[in-house]
Amino acid sequence: MTVTTMHITQIGPGCYNLIAPLKNALGKLLKMKTHMSFVQLSTGKFIALSTVELDASSKAEVDALTQNGELLEAVIGTNPFHGLAFEGFHKMYPNAKYYGTPRHIRNIKSVPWSGSIADDSIRTSWMPELDLQITQGAEFINIPSESYNHFAGVVAFHVQSKTLICDDCFSYEDNPGALKRLAGISAKSLNFHPSLYGPALRQSPTAVQEFYDWMLQIMQEWDFDQMATAHGGVMKGGCKEALRAALDKAKPSLEGLAKSRGGKLVWK
Repeated sequence: MTVTTMHITQIGPGCYNLIAPLKNALGKLLKMKTHMSFVQLSTGKFIALSTVELDASSKAEVDALTQNGELLEAVIGTNPFHGLAFEGFHKMYPNAKYYGTPRHIRNIKSVPWSGSIADDSIRTSWMPELDLQITQGAEFINIPSESYNHFAGVVAFHVQSKTLICDDCFSYEDNPGALKRLAGISAKSLNFHPSLYGPALRQSPTAVQEFYDWMLQIMQEWDFDQMATAHGGVMKGGCKEALRAALDKAKPSLEGLAKSRGGKLVWK
């Protein structure tokens, strides 16, 4: 889907989503989109999850939402490979605290990072209102096959709006383009990033089980009924059922991955 206008959409109480065109080479070729989200805390302050390149109209909307950035408490890099917009966003909103993944911190030197989101003490700073968890079973710090493996990242749950926010680990496809349809991705579907079936999970006997158990954990512990994903869109209703169905569909592949790593997947 081509994004021609950028507007902030309130998708739940205290939760706002901004969809933008993905401006790297692949994004331009496939006319892909990406996103960032703003979640409001009980203090009235906002936490921004990821960043996008703002045009004049979307910047005006961010300014209106955050009182010209005065209410923007923190900006968090949620996926190691979503980093193109951080430098420009920081120039617009320099007073917020910026927390990056280890890859952001290594590669984007112009942003004065306040810390790494890999640090448990930082990730839990906004609980119980905002829960941030790292994909389990996958390498998050020194990621192999960087050109393709964008699987691991921070998945967020905003309690007030019952919204799960994810970048690349899994994605809701509202209206996939022609190439995605040729790859077997249908409209209104939930899918794992294709690198799950390649280099995404660590080469250890327990990695697949760790990922599977973590998926079950977030589905059991988080009371979400909608989902915002980077390259697909916002899914409203039936999210847990769709995520469980996607996990069930992946069962044969996950069992094969576990076996290839010398392990065994215990299905629950």
